Formats: sequence, structure tokens, C-alpha cells
Amino acid sequence: MNWSKAKTILIIAFVITDIFLLFVYFKPGIAAEEFGDNRALSAFLAQRGIYVDEKAIPRGQNDLPVLYVHNEDRNCMAINALLSRGKDARRAEGDKDEDYKKTADALIKEAGDAFNTAMFNGVERDGEYVKVFYKNVVNNIAIETSYVICIFKGGIIVDYECDWIEIVRSHENPQKTISAAQALLLFMAQTDGSESIFIDSIEMVYWLDATVQIDMPVSEDTALPVWKITYNGGDFEHIDAFEHN
Repeated sequence: MNWSKAKTILIIAFVITDIFLLFVYFKPGIAAEEFGDNRALSAFLAQRGIYVDEKAIPRGQNDLPVLYVHNEDRNCMAINALLSRGKDARRAEGDKDEDYKKTADALIKEAGDAFNTAMFNGVERDGEYVKVFYKNVVNNIAIETSYVICIFKGGIIVDYECDWIEIVRSHENPQKTISAAQALLLFMAQTDGSESIFIDSIEMVYWLDATVQIDMPVSEDTALPVWKITYNGGDFEHIDAFEHN
């Protein structure tokens, strides 16, 4: 085998790949369609040591606004105040998941308008405790790290966990967002290929990050849409979801 020729071919292949990545980075309009389908994209990523189930790659995306938000303790304290008035009043009618959900729903609704964006996110049983989860959802996208958990014991809400971000308003002009395919390619461009990466999930979330600068005046905290890529059993990376031409 002519090793010199083989090395030259490999170098050319890597150069072509890098040129392609630069094109992807500076031309955000490119999407999964450039690959034909997610299967081709998955195969392309695998060549660089990044493994993702083609079915786990979301398709399609919408224009989204920046959110202006407040993250204040008073929202969660409203739940605390309601529970302190009499926990026995917060008793589930039965032991089915829907019984716990119904009781928790009533508490969340009574806690005020700040929780209008609360969405039921499941019931979990942990020994003598039953936990009812809620996430904060705007534009069909969850706000990361914004949640409420109602904790039952003996059929009664005895405690709660809460970190709630109140939506003040949305920016009037939604912006174009990149696709999940683009986000995966940008993620690939950030890796050095030294170890295999197994993608667990990729989802759009709203994320509060004070280090992100946007070209508009802000008077409140801002939540921006990002693609959250979770990999290797819990590590994750946020990829800015706004197009930047």
C-alpha cells in the first residue's frame, strides 16, 4: 500500500469536511434537507465519532421571540402561603395518579397568574411519597430549570420544590432559528474527535444566560431559545438557536 498517497487522500478528506463545516457555520440557512434525511446526517456524524439515533433528531423549527422574565422568590412563596393555611385541605381524593394531579392542579391554579404557563409533567412514586411535576412552557418550549414539584405523603401535600420564572412579555419580533441538524453540526465543530460521543437527546429549550448578548434593549432578564444537546449519560451543551447572518 502506498501510505504517502493514502495520507494525502485522508488530508484532502478532512480539508473538505472542514470547508463544509465552515460553510455550515457561516450559512445558517443550511438544514437537514441538505443531507436528504436524518439517516444521512446520522451517518455523517458517526464518521466523526458522534452517534445519534436518526429518530431522535427533531425536524422543523419555528421563528421564536426572546422572552423577558422575572425570577423572583415571591412566586414560590405564594405556594408556601397556601400550604401554610391548612395542609389537610390539599388531600387527594384517591390513590390514582389523576387524583394527585387534580389536587396539585388546584394548588398551582390558586397560586396566581405567574403559574399560567405551568404544564403537568408527570407523577413519580418514591416510597411513601408521591411527587407531581410541572414544567414552565411557553411557545410549546420548556424554560429550563423552571419547575414546581408538589410532594404528597399520606395523600396530603406536605411539601413542595419550586424554582419559577415568571414571563413578563415576549419580544414583538420573533427571530429565525436554526434546525436541530444545524445545531448538531455546530456541536460537532466544537469537538476534537478524541473520544466517542453518544447523543441522548436534543431539544429546544428557553435558557437564561446573562453572558449572551442580543441586539435589542433589555430591562428585564432574558430567556433565549437554545438547542440543548445531552450526551454520554448526562453531559450537555447549549447551542444558540437564533440564526446569525
